[in-house]
Amino acid sequence: MPLSLLCFIALIRKRLSLRRRQLSPGNNLPISCKTQLKFLKPKKILELSAMLPCVQKVISDERISHIVDIGSGVGHASRFIAKQNPSCSILRIEAQSTLINKAENIDERFGKASKPANIFSAVCRLNLDSNIVSSFIEILQEADKANGTSFAQRNSRVLLLGLHPCGNLGSFMLRLFKGCGTCQGIVIVSCCYMFIDKEEDQKGGFPLSNFVEEQGIMRLSGQLKEQACHKAEFYLSRLLEQLKDPDNLAQNWRSIADIFLSKRDSKCSRTWFKFKKRSSGEGIVDFINKNLKLHKLTFLEKEEEELALELSVVDQWRTWAYYLVYIVKLSLGVVGECVILKDRLSFLLECGYSSKFEILFDPKESSRNVAIISSK
Repeated sequence: MPLSLLCFIALIRKRLSLRRRQLSPGNNLPISCKTQLKFLKPKKILELSAMLPCVQKVISDERISHIVDIGSGVGHASRFIAKQNPSCSILRIEAQSTLINKAENIDERFGKASKPANIFSAVCRLNLDSNIVSSFIEILQEADKANGTSFAQRNSRVLLLGLHPCGNLGSFMLRLFKGCGTCQGIVIVSCCYMFIDKEEDQKGGFPLSNFVEEQGIMRLSGQLKEQACHKAEFYLSRLLEQLKDPDNLAQNWRSIADIFLSKRDSKCSRTWFKFKKRSSGEGIVDFINKNLKLHKLTFLEKEEEELALELSVVDQWRTWAYYLVYIVKLSLGVVGECVILKDRLSFLLECGYSSKFEILFDPKESSRNVAIISSK
């Protein structure tokens, strides 16, 4: 192979290794679990490195004997916690059996000597309704019956753990914490606010607190909740770079599609930012026609229409206006997230629990970065 290519490969590998080391402060991860890092993406290493000390403090302060990781995925968080707390029993609850199977396969790869003996799994889904407490207790009882554990016993002190539970699951975990007497602590970093109250049969995700309800905030728009999942810090620098060169059509593909659709049908102006990115090699006309089909509008066929379309988008004022609207929407998304988090924290405080916010992650690396920590 050419020497220049070998140098390039070596440079990339070095860069990736530096990146991984920067995102994984070793002081926060158990030495016995360092071999697990090869299974983790840099973002997950960053999240676990920041979250584990926080969880460890709650375990110590509240004398936790049992931990339930709800929405555990492939079990990275519970695996690290199990190594740090061999006296605690940990139950992973996950609705997708494929993720539990993958988690157990990763467990097996470490061998019998290093595999945590105090970690268990359950493939099931919590009932996100008024019966969530009884549903949770049934799951614990089934786990005790299958594994000889004591999660459901009255003297157990349970910590609920949720790293990015989606939508209503985060809200109902707080309801579960309130209703279940054995739950003594909760650490939760919420995610996917756009799914709150998405389903008609799962009402109760917002508002939770009397405080927010008294303010008259009974409903948030779907667009605001979706924007609340994105950190403005992540997008603004990129948008400002694009605004320096408004004539670059390759960077303004969304603007092109939005302007054209709004010309064909004024109702389509409300469909901004819902398009998927163009596939490699796809022309702008093909991209627009695909979205026209989605909205049941007539196709773009003539070349002169394409030329007229490009000329309309080159107009600097329209491009600036488009991106400025996007920036305003991002800013309002931050407000939406604050309202949701304030509602959840107020709910816990109204119950009389010791509760607080803690910013755990860098928002540029993990946009849902605010943890709610509470104990009884």
